[in-house]
Amino acid sequence: MHTGDNPNLADSFMAVARTIRHTHMNALEPFGLNPSQSRALHVLAREGEPMRLRALAERLRIVARSATDVVDSLEAAGFVVRADDPADRRAVLVSLTEAGKTQLHAIDDARSRVAVELFDALDSVERDELQRILQKITGTW
Repeated sequence: MHTGDNPNLADSFMAVARTIRHTHMNALEPFGLNPSQSRALHVLAREGEPMRLRALAERLRIVARSATDVVDSLEAAGFVVRADDPADRRAVLVSLTEAGKTQLHAIDDARSRVAVELFDALDSVERDELQRILQKITGTW
């Protein structure tokens, strides 16, 4: 089967993506964060050590100015701190605070509950098959 055989496939996929995005945004609302801020916390946590602001922007696929805005808001909330980069005094390092790590765990718990709600209609075999298909699709990009 080719994609042209089912032109609604992409539309259905986009509808699911919009639903996931909408439910994740709702899950983030009690935390006072937007998806960009949540993603920044996740990137910093995965990195496990302070990151240069420019590297964070690249990982988030946003311009440096937008990353500065994201970090400003996270810093104001006490979730990240900035420090001068000892290797380059022109660069700034960003790292998670303990409050940021705690917040990230709470966000992940909320997102897990959303995932359960979204995919609960599928049985375990269907969830496994969906996971396999999505990995196949993303592996081709």
